Order: sequence, then C-alpha cells, then structure tokens
Amino acid sequence: MGTVPADVLLAEHAPALRNFLGARCRDDDLAAELMQEVAARLVRAAPRLQVNGNLRAYLFRVAANVWRDHLRRDLVRRRGAGVLQAGDQATAPAADEALLEGELRHAVSRAVAALPPAQRDVVRLRHERGLTFQQIADRLHRPLGTVLTQMRAALEKIGAALEDYR
Repeated sequence: MGTVPADVLLAEHAPALRNFLGARCRDDDLAAELMQEVAARLVRAAPRLQVNGNLRAYLFRVAANVWRDHLRRDLVRRRGAGVLQAGDQATAPAADEALLEGELRHAVSRAVAALPPAQRDVVRLRHERGLTFQQIADRLHRPLGTVLTQMRAALEKIGAALEDYR
C-alpha cells in the first residue's frame, strides 16, 4: 500500500478536473488557475495518499474546495470594494453564491458575538442601527476617541476571524 506520485494522479484525472472546474467558472483562464491550486494541494498531500483509497473522489473534493475558496475570496473582495451590495445579483452561480454568502454571514455573526462587550456594542450600533460614531459615543456615554478605538480593535478581530474567507 504505497503512496501515489502526484504527477501520475494529476495526469490521469486532469481532463475531468478541468471540465469540473470549467463548468463552474465558465472561464478557461480561471479554470487553469484553479487547476494550479488543485495541483499544489495534491503535491502537498501526496505523501499521505494511499493507493487503496478512492483517489478520484479525493481529487474532486479538493477541486470543489478550491472552487469554494475562490468564491469566498471573490465574495469578500467584492463586498470590500463595494461592488456587491445585499440583494445584488452576483455573477457566480446562484447556488454557490447563496451558500457562501450564508457561510460568510454566519462567520461574521460568530466573530461579532466573540468580541468583548464594549466592542460588540459599538459594532452593533454602527452596523445594525446605522448610528454615527458621535451618536454611538453619546448613547454609550464614552468619548468619541474611545468609540473609534473600540471599533478599530473590533474590525481587526473580525478580520482575523474571517481570514479563511480571504
């Protein structure tokens, strides 16, 4: 029960993987880029792969994960750039987009819930109620500088918690 050389495994399944990724992204250049990531992940995992396992299924699982990771990064990038607003139609396939958007929304909620109460209050008042920082400071009876510092610290913590989505 030895290991399988990554190049042999990839050569055997590359056409099917390319079709799988191409059907999802509908862009030959992007599909080639995603195939590079699949190959890189396969090379890293090759020493652990056993000949007796279902290697084809493993490769397609890796390809599906690469596709989802790409969609997550793209969703976060577009949201950060202000290109995608809530309710806008995305260019990615609707089912994948909806799934990833739900995952991202849940991850953000968890990250906000994990904040210290003072930071969580500032984030919620800003994003759920739409208050200005001055209004937040007035409502919480805190100096404006403190509110701004708490928001910055909260955003850093949320960003770190969402690192997997970049």
